[in-house]
This record gives sequence, structure tokens and C-alpha cells, in this order.
Amino acid sequence: MKKMVSLAQSLSAAFFIFHLISGEYSPVRLWLMRIFARFIEVPILHLSYLACVGRLRFLSRFFLTRWLIIYPIAYPFGHYGDTGKPVPYEELIEMVKGLEGKIAVGPCRCRIGHRACSHPIDTDIVIKTGASVWLEVFPEEYREISKEEACRIITECAELGMFHMVFMHCLIGGALNEYVICNCCVDGCVPFILNRTLGQKIFPLIKGNRTARVDETRCEGCGKCVEVCPFGARTLIKGKSVVGECFGCGLCQRACPAKATSIV
Repeated sequence: MKKMVSLAQSLSAAFFIFHLISGEYSPVRLWLMRIFARFIEVPILHLSYLACVGRLRFLSRFFLTRWLIIYPIAYPFGHYGDTGKPVPYEELIEMVKGLEGKIAVGPCRCRIGHRACSHPIDTDIVIKTGASVWLEVFPEEYREISKEEACRIITECAELGMFHMVFMHCLIGGALNEYVICNCCVDGCVPFILNRTLGQKIFPLIKGNRTARVDETRCEGCGKCVEVCPFGARTLIKGKSVVGECFGCGLCQRACPAKATSIV
């Protein structure tokens, strides 16, 4: 009986700590988010870019530095700190239309960190508690926008072939606190580059709620889906498109001229 009481007390304490740190409106989490936004986000994105594809890329390619430097930082950050989930365009538009509270936009944190990407920069759409924090911390860089303007930015990025991810902050105890919509590209999105460089086990992205499905009777084997898939999840076998480890970004559906691909 005493063991059961002790276990219950331990579980209650753990739940309290998880809620204190990761609750949507937790003062602790919001304080951590302010510190992250002001002092940590851009520098760590810049250094991560340099270590994966920039002039410091030997850090991620040499096994010793990967284990001593990259992994101890990337693993806890990706698993417990901050990571993204790909969301198809149509689903994201519906999500934005249903949002409550402030929405703001500012410069993409990845692109101002490495300045190595030519895609549009004012595409960082902060939502929910993220909007209040980023407007407070960067009042000259971020501005409040309407749902209609947010949808317009997302649509313009989609037309440029970019994919979309919703990022979560403070992934402790199973919490998924959505705070920003990122319009991503393979050459500039640092979390994407980290995931592709270090692998899903070290720096995971959260797989989307949907996956691609191919109607073989309509597939013409043109390879457009293979070209646009940022995750390398599409291949052609015997003239037909085959789906591999799909993250559900939806680019293949938009690119397929025969309308053979659907996101389900």
C-alpha cells in the first residue's frame, strides 16, 4: 500500500513538473520561449547550418565530432526542445482559418541566421502563444496580421514549391505546443537540414497526420513527385511511383500532373 501511495505521489509530482514546464500558458514555458527567441534561436540555427552544409560541415561528417559535439546538442533539442511537423497546404489553410488569438509575421529565423537562401524572408508566421512572445521580443521585426494575410503568404510560398511545417516548443511529457508556421525549402530550412544530415533518430521531425497514396491506374511515371519530394520518399519502380517513408508535406500531390497522388 505504501508503495502504491509513493508511486502515486511520484506520478503526481512528475505531472506537475511536466505541466509547469510544458503547459501552453505556463509562465515557465513562456519565459523559456522568450529566452529562446531573444538569445538562442538564430545563433543555434546559424551554427547548425554551418555544421551541416557550411564551412564547419566537418563537424557533422567526422564521427568523433558528431558524437562529442553535434549529437549531445541535437538529440535533446530535437526530442525535447523544438521541432516541426510537415502539414499539407490545404490542411494548413483550414488550420489558419480556425485559429483564435493573434497571428503575426516576421523574417524567417533560418534565413536571417545563415543568409544563404534566396526564398522570401518575411514568411515566419507565429501563432497562439508564439505570436504574443515574438511581438513582445521583436516589436520592430514582427507585425500582427489577419488570417487572410497569413493564408496569402502560405499560398505564395506554396506556389514557389516550398513546403510547410508547424513547429512545436517544449516537447516534454508529450506536449505539442504549436507556436509557428514555417514556409520551408530544402536549401534554407535548418531543422530540415539537421534531420537530413543527422537522421530521424538524432534530430526527428514529427511525421504529419497524412501520407501520400498513389493510384497506379492514373500514374504516368513522369517522376514529378520524385523531383519535388524533400524527404526522398518517392521512387519510380517499373514506371510507377512508389511511396516510401512519407512525412505528409503534400508537395507530390500538388506536383502530380495526372492527379494520381492523394494525401490521405
